Amino acid sequence: MMLALTLLMAQAASPPSEPQGELPAAASIHARKVPSARPNGLENSLTTPGSDVSADDVVDEMVDEFAVDIARLGAAQISPILLQRVRVSANMNPEYAHVFEARLAAAVFKAANLALVRCVECTATRSRVEDMEWVVTRGVITREDQRAVARKYGARSFLDVSLSLREEPASLSMDVEVVRAEDSSIAFAEGYRMDAERAMLYRGADRAQTREERLKELEDKLNQRPKFISAIELGAMMLTGSASGDFWGAVARYRLTERFGADKQAEAGLSVAGIGSPDHFAGAMFGGLLQLRLGDGNVFLPSFWIGADVSVLFSGASGNTPVIGGTVRWNVGTRISLVGAVRYIAPFQLRAQSESIGGVCPEFGVGFVWN
Repeated sequence: MMLALTLLMAQAASPPSEPQGELPAAASIHARKVPSARPNGLENSLTTPGSDVSADDVVDEMVDEFAVDIARLGAAQISPILLQRVRVSANMNPEYAHVFEARLAAAVFKAANLALVRCVECTATRSRVEDMEWVVTRGVITREDQRAVARKYGARSFLDVSLSLREEPASLSMDVEVVRAEDSSIAFAEGYRMDAERAMLYRGADRAQTREERLKELEDKLNQRPKFISAIELGAMMLTGSASGDFWGAVARYRLTERFGADKQAEAGLSVAGIGSPDHFAGAMFGGLLQLRLGDGNVFLPSFWIGADVSVLFSGASGNTPVIGGTVRWNVGTRISLVGAVRYIAPFQLRAQSESIGGVCPEFGVGFVWN
């Protein structure tokens, strides 16, 4: 995955204000607000309708979200911020760290009235002779040095940002940490992640929330509290008679299924249907079905389901007749679906007539779904 990004130069609109005083020793640390839990199904379906996501959009989304989080902490608590380290992963161009730093600074300036200061000493390489040995150090290595650098710049906190690229599957993640200069306590830490197939922004806390949701789902299964999917389908089926030829019969079907699988990509359940033609016969079908979703669930795009069903046709004029078939369902939106099927009805003889009905029977209709 290649990142073709242009350099953004961010400038403050006004001269930087005078650095504020150092953080008092008795100052309290305020924990950030924990993000509210989101349903796992909704989280998996909030995606873009395209197959790829631009790297520009991914980086902009993550830095904008971080800027909003920093603004919520308040400038009085952490400003001025000393930019300690901005790093990129080994599989990225090291020069992109400067591009990323500029975008980060621009987003912070727009979202919050914070003083962001670049730390020269934090990336400098030093050498000295100590006990007849040549010692080489890079950056700030001790707590005393950290305090001294913070006092020199008049900074309250340090900012450490790391951007990582994962090539397979393609994804970008940004990890940030804000550390108070006075006591080295962590004032804020968060991870942001987006991939090339979904435009959903994931935070570090989302993993724990997902585990909690999976635990809730497991408890529902243990307590026998399934979640059912109901649907009503109306359509027509073409049947073949030995004497009258092909004719159409009306079909009304109700199905009750339960979704299962890691991504809820499968459904299994029961169906009951009524079929009839005024000039030929009327009956009812009872059976079971299994269907699978093609691809990932996407709230912006239609979804396709393919399935198979086995049922028995009950008719006072024919007795019991087996029916097998395959179905394709196209969920156009949230509630509406289009249904197409091909079924095979074992030929049966009408008792009051000499005509037999059966064979390959196509079916078309429209459905209404309730989750």
